[in-house]
Amino acid sequence: MTKADVRRLLDLPVEERFELAQLLWKSVEPEEEARFVQLPQWQRALLDARLADAETNPDDEQTWEEVKAELWPDS
Repeated sequence: MTKADVRRLLDLPVEERFELAQLLWKSVEPEEEARFVQLPQWQRALLDARLADAETNPDDEQTWEEVKAELWPDS
């Protein structure tokens, strides 16, 4: 792909660029993604702790609908 090709892609309307970005992302296999998208150890530990807490205390969790209702009660 040449720089001219890239410029033409960047000149596409935003909807088309978004669609292209989605198609490219979907074309990456999860195994390939894992090689490039790495969480720092502190972030992985935080997520693991939150998951363990959610599994241990399921009654403490809220659904997205409940959270939205609290944040935007008039919606």
